[in-house]
Amino acid sequence: MLKKIKRTAVALALATGTLAATVATAQAGELGARQGDYAGCKLGYVCMYQNEADWKAGQPSHRWYEYGAHNVNNQYGTKWVFNNQHSGAKARLCFGYNGANCTGLIINSYTVGVADITPINSIKLYQ
Repeated sequence: MLKKIKRTAVALALATGTLAATVATAQAGELGARQGDYAGCKLGYVCMYQNEADWKAGQPSHRWYEYGAHNVNNQYGTKWVFNNQHSGAKARLCFGYNGANCTGLIINSYTVGVADITPINSIKLYQ
């Protein structure tokens, strides 16, 4: 059964300004490994949701599976990014295309990050 999600605020001072993000971590630990798919995001994927309503309805707008950089085009405003990867895999938001100039915000496995995606041009999945 899904346990409560704990939210932690993270503020990142960046050369181009300040990017504020919130990260929520499942207290249950490896939630995805026990439950598989969650919030419409298949186990092993990183998914992006257009808003909180889409997150709650389990309707991601984007899904990524393979390690490496994935360019994000025409996305603006606050988005929810859920890392449903396993084995400690991580996701990172990047200002540049092809995984260049990544932020300090790391979204760990079984964690959802909420951030203004406007200055973001790619997301990087890695082990």
